[in-house]
Formats: sequence, structure tokens, C-alpha cells
Amino acid sequence: MLQAIRNNAQGVFVWIIVGLIVISFALFGLGSYLSGASKVVAASVNGVEISSTDLTRAYQNYQERLRNMFGEQYNPEMFATTQVKQEVLQGLITQEVMNQLLHKQGYKASSEQIFEKIKKYEAFQEGGVFSATRYKEVLSQQGMNGEAFENDLSRDIATQQIRSAIGSSAFITEKEKQVLAMLENQKRKIGYFDVSLKPYLKSVNVSDEEVKSYYEKNSHLYLSEEMVQIEYVELNMADVAARQEVTEEQIKQHYETSPESYMYSDDIAAKKKITELRNQIQQGADFASLAKEHSQDKGSAQQGGDLGYLTRGIEEKFDNVVFALKKGEISQVIKSKEGFQIIQVEDIRTGDPEERKVRHILLKAKNKLQPFADVKAAIRKELQYQEAGKVFFNDADQMNNLSYETPDSLAPVADALGLKLNTSTLMTRRGGTGLLANPKILKAAFSNEVLKEGRNSELLEISETHNVVLRVKEHKAASVLAFDKVKSRIKESLLQEKASIKAQEVTSDIFARLNNNESIDSVKKRYPETKWVDTGWIKRKTDKETKISVGLPDQLRQHAFEMPKPVTKTTSWDKVSLPAGNQAVIAVFKVENTNETNTANDNNRITQVLGNTDYNSFVQYQKSQADISVSQAAFEADTNQ
Repeated sequence: MLQAIRNNAQGVFVWIIVGLIVISFALFGLGSYLSGASKVVAASVNGVEISSTDLTRAYQNYQERLRNMFGEQYNPEMFATTQVKQEVLQGLITQEVMNQLLHKQGYKASSEQIFEKIKKYEAFQEGGVFSATRYKEVLSQQGMNGEAFENDLSRDIATQQIRSAIGSSAFITEKEKQVLAMLENQKRKIGYFDVSLKPYLKSVNVSDEEVKSYYEKNSHLYLSEEMVQIEYVELNMADVAARQEVTEEQIKQHYETSPESYMYSDDIAAKKKITELRNQIQQGADFASLAKEHSQDKGSAQQGGDLGYLTRGIEEKFDNVVFALKKGEISQVIKSKEGFQIIQVEDIRTGDPEERKVRHILLKAKNKLQPFADVKAAIRKELQYQEAGKVFFNDADQMNNLSYETPDSLAPVADALGLKLNTSTLMTRRGGTGLLANPKILKAAFSNEVLKEGRNSELLEISETHNVVLRVKEHKAASVLAFDKVKSRIKESLLQEKASIKAQEVTSDIFARLNNNESIDSVKKRYPETKWVDTGWIKRKTDKETKISVGLPDQLRQHAFEMPKPVTKTTSWDKVSLPAGNQAVIAVFKVENTNETNTANDNNRITQVLGNTDYNSFVQYQKSQADISVSQAAFEADTNQ
């Protein structure tokens, strides 16, 4: 994905991505990041200042979101541009405009609405349920306070109230529906020259001097990831239990005094017995007589297993068996929560509802005591965990106290509790594997208290029976990578850039020739490295059932329907940028309208799009009515940072 952004960084594609991300953080959750004053004002909205510190923090927050989104593929050079920072600043301005409107119009969220939204965040849940303790911990780890966070939530909910009100007012007339249906279902006959980057990559060169010069000017774009190595001690209930001593006599005594805990159902014997009864019935034995003699259903045994006429609704599994049988037929042996049974349908009354006269035989499995040898190991473990429960929480308190009392070392904790002092490998903010991938571990390792102040972490509850305390043993800050480490990357990037320029030159020449009525065959001979694709008829949407140009690149499909209709006996031509630096020259030969109508889902989608458009127009109008000023000097100072 980043490659596509890189290759189209001068086009619309990258700014769509940037815009979506900027909007996502501009409208929510910035209050905790935007506290503090600054001597330099980046912008003002109706006299309310947005400081350069606000801008810097918002931009850093934006970069961190990108890093989390793209992971290892993240390349800061793609977004370290003035235009990106301007987009971030516009997001802050939009937020302030909307905040002032919300206050003026009296839009606000109730405390119940705020709490309901907070409860839905997985980050604040434990075992799928909201935890007030977890809520405070997460906010603390992020350097936030509850009041600021809840204020942000309140503004977000209120903003959604305006968006919903405007969006729900959007509508389309029947005439508009007909026009939109015609446009949605329109077909176009197209073809295109595929100008791939590959042939030109072979014809361009990049010297070592060019690579070195680029590195010297842009070395700040090639940074190693920040890494830490941690020391940690674990207090695990399983380990505590394994150290508890339990005698043979204790195990035996527990077995003898609690036999009910070690009973098991003898399903094999019960199933064997009822299978024999079914065989006897199939050989001619009377079902009712056997039910009266053997069935353990007290309610029906004396009546020969007679359950009377039944309709659906007893129990799904039972219903499925009863209403699949024919009159006089006997079921296979089935297992239910009561035991094992066989069923016979004696009569069927058609109607609504249908009724069936049913008999059954039920046998319950007998409970037997498991042999001591079979449960000895399980009893030992059970008793060990009972003993461990008495000491685990005391050890956890001691672990917490010692790590606080000696904040610069974990050795006293390990020695006092007999725990192993573990050391991790160097890891990034994405963590490692197993325990080192746990979000609580990562947040603690990179927190200010642990990373910057060099202190032990607080007691981390990985689960109710698993606690960890950690500290940073080694910290490697992000630094400029050595030239040799990035030389090949830079060379590849420069080659791509030169090849892309060459491809664009060829594309422009092809476009000019075709517009001057040079034939497609002539252009193919002049540029044999390109490929002409006669696509044929296409729709706006991919039609997999009719296999109409399913493999057509989305950019080409979209652009083909943005181009003007060809004038009589001529062709419309245009240029298109594709992913990975490829180019295309596309032709629209014919346009055909259809009389198809849109579905209800299509109309709902169109209405939703219109609603979003109306809301965006509303926001832009509010900005146009506000007194907004931007300090270019302050903005440039922030950019230099």
C-alpha cells in the first residue's frame, strides 16, 4: 500500500489517505493532547488561539497513527511534507469551528450517553465487561485525565447529532432516482495503452554520487526504530502451585472424603443396553412392554413410554427426530441431557399444527467412582492450587511493595520471592512474541516513568493469576541509519523516480499522438514496450457473474466514467496514473444508457452519500463564516521542528 502512495505522492491518491486520517483524529480525542500554552500562535478561530505546540503535538499524534496503521511498511518520508502539516492544521481549525458551534447552539451529550460510549471501548474492558479500574489505568498510561477525555467524547457525540440531523434530511426525487439509475447502470466501451514502469527501469541508471547526495540531504527520513531491552519478573499462580508440597496421605484423604467430586457417568453401559433394546424391538419385541420394564422416565414408564400426541416446541433436537420419523418407525439411539433414548411414532394427525403420538424409552447413565490411580495427579494439582491461593496474593503485595521501595532494581524482588530475573531481546514498540506482545507490557516499557525516569514499572496484572514487574535494561533511541544500511533503498527509490518520469514522458507523447488522430496500430509500432488492451464494454461496478472486465484496475474503471462522452465518430482520450508508477492512456469509444432501476440498497447508499456531502458543505460554510487567521511564520517554524 505504501508503494502505491509513494508512486502517486504527487497525485490525489495520497491526499485521500491523508485526508481520511486527518479527519479521524481532528474530530475526536484531541483534548488530552492539546493542553498547554505556547508563545507562538499557528492559527486563530474567532479569537481562540491554536498554538504551534498544539500543531506539533497533533502532527506527532498523526504520525503515530500512521505508524500503527502501516507497521513495518511505515515510511515517515511519505508524510513529512508541508502539505501534510497544512492538512493537520486545517483539521485543528475545523475542530475548533465545530466546538464553538456546538457551544453556541447548545448541542451536548448527557452523562448517560457518554458513559454508554465509554463502556463500549474494548480498551476499557476486562473479560468483555467495562472496568472502572482499567479505564483509569488506560487514561493514565496515555497521559490523559478523565475529565478531558469525557469532554472530547461529549463533543464527538454532539458532532454526531449534527451530522445525523443533516444527513437524515437528505432526499432524492423520483426524477433524480431515474437519472442516477441511468448513470449507475451506464455501460461504456473502452480500451487503453498500458504503459508499465518495468521496461524503463532497465533503461535508467543512478550513480553512487546521486545516491550519496540524496542521503546527505534527506538522512533525517531514514531512522532506525526505537528499541528497548527489558528485565522482568513474573509471579504466576501455576508456578506458585508447582512449588507447593502435598503428601500422599493428603491426596488419599481428600479422595476418600470427597468421592462425589470424582464420579463419572458410565455412558458406555447405558448406550449398550438401549441399543440391545432397540434390536429386540426390530426383531419383534413389543415397544410398550420394554418401556414399562426398562425405561427410567418415571412419568411415562408405567404407560409403556406413552408421551401422548405432541406438537413441535418440546426441544429442537427431540423435535427434529420425532418429525422426521414415519408412522411406526423407530429412531436411532439419541443422546440427550437426560440420557440415552429411542423414540417411536405410533400415529400422525395432519393439520396446523401437526400432531404425533410418541412413545420413548429412556436409560440414564450410572455414576461410578473413578479409581484413585486415575485421579491422583489431578487431586495433587487441585491441592497445590488451594495452597497456592493462600500465598499468591501475599506474594503479589510483596512484589508490588519491593518494586516500589527499590525503584532502580528488580533483584530484591526476585531474591525475596525466589523468582527468576528474565531479560528480553531488544524490541520495538510493536513488541515481541508471547508475553512480550502483551499491550500492558509494551505500554509500561515505553512509558515515561519506566523509559525516561528509569524506574521499575507498577505491578502489571496480565490476568488474575499472572503478575509482572519490569524495568528497562537498555534503550536505543531512534537514530539516523548509516548510509550503507539504506543505500539500496535510496537507489531503488531514485530508479523508480527516473523510470516514472520516463513513463510519464511516453504517456504524454502517446496521448498527444492519439489526440492528433494517429492510429492505435501506429502508436503500438512506435512504442512496442507498451501494451494495448481492448477492454470492450464495462459497467461502473464489477459484474462477476457476466465476467464483464472483472480484472480492470479500479482507477481505470473510475476514470473511464469521469471522462466526457465521445463526440460523434470520434474517441475521447485521457491519461491515468496507476499504482506502482504505471501509467495508462485510456479511450472511451461508445456510451450506452440502460433502463435498469436501482435497488432499495442502491438508493439508500446514494441518500447516505448525499447526506455526507450536505454535512461537509455545512462544515465548510461554518468555516467560511468564521474569522480564521493562519500565521505562516509560526507554521514554518513548526515545520522546521
